[in-house]
Amino acid sequence: MKFYITILFFALLFTGCKKETVKLSVNADEIFWLSNKGADMPVWVKGNTASKIILLFLHGGPGDGAYRYAGFQTNQLWSKYAMAFWDQRDGGAAAGNNNYDNLNLPQMIEDLEKLIVVLKYRYGNDVEIFLMGHSFGGLLGTGFLVKGDNQKNIRGWIEVDGAHDYPATNILSRQMMIDTGLSEIAKGNYMNEWKEIVDYCTVSPPNVSLAISTKTTALAHTAEKYVNINHTVTEVDYTSVSSPLTFGINLFHLYYTSEGKQFLQSLEPITYTDQLQKITIPSLLIWGQYDFTVPPSLGTDALNRLGSSYKHMYLMPHSGHTPMNGDTKLFAQTVIDFVEAVK
Repeated sequence: MKFYITILFFALLFTGCKKETVKLSVNADEIFWLSNKGADMPVWVKGNTASKIILLFLHGGPGDGAYRYAGFQTNQLWSKYAMAFWDQRDGGAAAGNNNYDNLNLPQMIEDLEKLIVVLKYRYGNDVEIFLMGHSFGGLLGTGFLVKGDNQKNIRGWIEVDGAHDYPATNILSRQMMIDTGLSEIAKGNYMNEWKEIVDYCTVSPPNVSLAISTKTTALAHTAEKYVNINHTVTEVDYTSVSSPLTFGINLFHLYYTSEGKQFLQSLEPITYTDQLQKITIPSLLIWGQYDFTVPPSLGTDALNRLGSSYKHMYLMPHSGHTPMNGDTKLFAQTVIDFVEAVK
């Protein structure tokens, strides 16, 4: 049974409000809405809430959605723990007016702060929350963790091919495509295709414009097709995911309006590399070995900089940018081993 509940965060501040009774379950399947600053953001909590462990998934994009990862990619995880799939403002199935004045990274970090308060309010202050940030979610999650005392409410940090440093990501992506492309051309593999990629990455300077960054990202996704990845999953049927909501038009708003493009451009110079030492909670870095979009070298650098005493990085051998697709079982077991070690 699914519960559709709208939670207004500020209502929690009034002592006279009545707390909703939420029963913990080994097979939870419920939705609530986080409303904040003009955005109504759905949160789908799925799995074993009785475990008192919640993996809070921070999706990429921005503008993507979390619900597409609530299927085969994570079923091992939400069979053992609970997972919270949150569609960020102006992403996925999030609703509300086109509040572009509130579309910025600091506001999204505030949204995340309030979501964590709501999760603890609903499922108990003793619930242990692990953040799992994929791609752009790595930027969002890192920004949250280095702010104030936010880490006190988080048990562990799981960064999955996370773009916590946009300028470095752009540089490393281009260099990885050049190096791999030249090597593949020398082997006689997809010579024309790799030459096009190498030529673009060589002549177009990084960190110049959103247009160049977008083109580079598109080439990075294409490059995955030309390396010998024995994907566990070669085709992802998102229609097989039993999502209770449908995607809106947020991607159109972000990528085809001037306001949306301004937001995307504002992300280009953001880096948290010099603040990674502030992260002291247990940390797990998972990267696809063939990720040209956010190369593994960014993760290796982060591993060296993190202030955590317990930190590990694992490469997924059959994956590109989305290892929960390419190495589904290995990905899940790596996360489970981490959670069990530090919970």
